Amino acid sequence: MKIKRFKSRLAAIDWIANYVEDEGEFEVLREQLNFNFIYSGKFYLKLDKERRSVAFLDKFFKNK
Repeated sequence: MKIKRFKSRLAAIDWIANYVEDEGEFEVLREQLNFNFIYSGKFYLKLDKERRSVAFLDKFFKNK
């Protein structure tokens, strides 16, 4: 696991936007950033080798 540290929230969001492949992955990393800041007062991400994302279920429920 790799830890990526940032000087500010803006720097972190900018890095995330350039790093991710899709909106789901952006949301996961942004939430992790927020959580880490709330509990530690620092801006950082713990990055796994495996990319994380969320599934948007809008299309799934529209097809039902």
